[in-house]
Amino acid sequence: MVSKKIKAFLREFTPKHHWHVGTSRANDTFFCLKWHYKESPNQFFKKMYTPLGNSTTSSYFERWNKIRHNYRDRRATYIEQIPYSDFIVFDKVLKSIPNNYQLHLANSSTIRYTQLFQLDPSLKVFCNRGTSGIDGSTSTALGASVYGKSPTLLITGDLSFFYDSNALWNDHIRKDFRIVLINNAGGGIFRILPGRKDTETYERFFETKHELNASKLCEMFKIEYSAVFNEDELQRELINFYGQSDFPRLLEIHTPRQLNNKILTDYFHFIS
Repeated sequence: MVSKKIKAFLREFTPKHHWHVGTSRANDTFFCLKWHYKESPNQFFKKMYTPLGNSTTSSYFERWNKIRHNYRDRRATYIEQIPYSDFIVFDKVLKSIPNNYQLHLANSSTIRYTQLFQLDPSLKVFCNRGTSGIDGSTSTALGASVYGKSPTLLITGDLSFFYDSNALWNDHIRKDFRIVLINNAGGGIFRILPGRKDTETYERFFETKHELNASKLCEMFKIEYSAVFNEDELQRELINFYGQSDFPRLLEIHTPRQLNNKILTDYFHFIS
């Protein structure tokens, strides 16, 4: 579970019962674990829902489904009124992915943004997420693509990509491998954390401000490269991005470093 807010909520408002179902170790994430059922979820639910001859009625699904649809409507309204930013980019890119792709999400902000949107259920989604999931994000996606039956798309941020750029130095990259590199000139996710964002110390040691781009790396590793700087350019590039090619492709999407965090935090206020 990525969200610290959800963890904190469940720790403060503890459920009456918390069960862990699975054959592996049970972590007491919310400090209220009552029981560990050491069997597969399928086995557990077959036993749990054996027909007992009596039915129950509940408005639970109707209530939360209404909230979910309202959330989606509010999100669509918000997207219509915001300027070009990371938020717009994720909306456009995620909608563009062909069915049955293998989707790899590099780390931190990539995962945090993606979970705000609806993905096609045919996509197989994998993430590098841990204490510091920046390690080996590109390597993981490339390795998985070699044995994947369907094409692979890696969505990555600039820090994750440049950190693991050596992953591109191999002879096994498939022609249908695609990379979407969202370059907001630093670790944009850190700009939503508390602290003075307008200091040199913050920009250097937290955000890691830079002016790099991936054009020369792509030239060196024989990867087709294109770059966009606004929404119209992005829409045009996405039309043919997934088509057949003689080489892998990378689309570098530049977004406004000092605007992205405000649009993301304002979004949560807007949908509330």
